[in-house]
Amino acid sequence: MMTSRARSSSVVGGEPLIGPVPLPWLLRRTNQRYRTAIRSCLAERGFDELPQPGYWALMILSRGATDASQLIGEMGVSKQAVSKLVDALVTLGFVDRKPNTSDRRRTDLRLSAKGRQAADVIGEAVRTTEESLMSELGAKGYEDLVQMLTQLTQGAD
Repeated sequence: MMTSRARSSSVVGGEPLIGPVPLPWLLRRTNQRYRTAIRSCLAERGFDELPQPGYWALMILSRGATDASQLIGEMGVSKQAVSKLVDALVTLGFVDRKPNTSDRRRTDLRLSAKGRQAADVIGEAVRTTEESLMSELGAKGYEDLVQMLTQLTQGAD
């Protein structure tokens, strides 16, 4: 766990810009907090077979995505990676494939009942983690963090 004294660091010409801890490490550790909370909640509810990339795919589908191209865009991974992930999610019963009614070349993806339940558990774990972060940073600090990360990720595609 990071202390409040840990600061970000980036390296330019071998010299840190700020503090002793590289920013990518801090971002990874923060992401790890979410993944750990999600994995724990899923295991407690009997969804421990869901692969980690499936967390994000289920959340994207729960927010209205309906096909693999949307998963590719949102997750920032290859067509092959999404195809393999969707195959696993279908096999595990989290996602259903349906022929697209207006374009026979396309396949629609929908959460199954099991997938909706798992997405709800993931949402609960995310909210709990965010509440913890807000408690640690204060409401304003958390809001600022989200705003800065949003700014950094816009145009990252």
